Amino acid sequence: MALLKHGISIGIERHGDDDFFVAVKAIGTLTHQDYEMMVPVLESALEGVKDPDIFALVDVTELEGMELKAAWDDIKLGVKHIRHFEKIAIVGKTTLQEVLAKLANWFTPAEVRFFVDNGDAIAWLKNE
Repeated sequence: MALLKHGISIGIERHGDDDFFVAVKAIGTLTHQDYEMMVPVLESALEGVKDPDIFALVDVTELEGMELKAAWDDIKLGVKHIRHFEKIAIVGKTTLQEVLAKLANWFTPAEVRFFVDNGDAIAWLKNE
């Protein structure tokens, strides 16, 4: 019996007093329960920081899909923190992921770019 691996891992670094570098890796098919576990971690990191600036590195190279409720959770999280995101670098491997990253640029004030190389994405986030 094969185990289906899925979930969201999150790492948070602070740069200065108010700038956040958030690394997110999505694996498998995301579920509502995955978001129920990840959102409190992110909320806890942001707690007490007045008007944080978030720079996000989102790795979707192992993402296979999302349940509908998980997609809704993702939208709610994005709307709640929409003004906090400055840059979002999406690292993926499919044309569909690239198209979705470009579409995201239309719906968020953050600058969103798609990358196939993790190093290029990090350099862009750090303005290198």
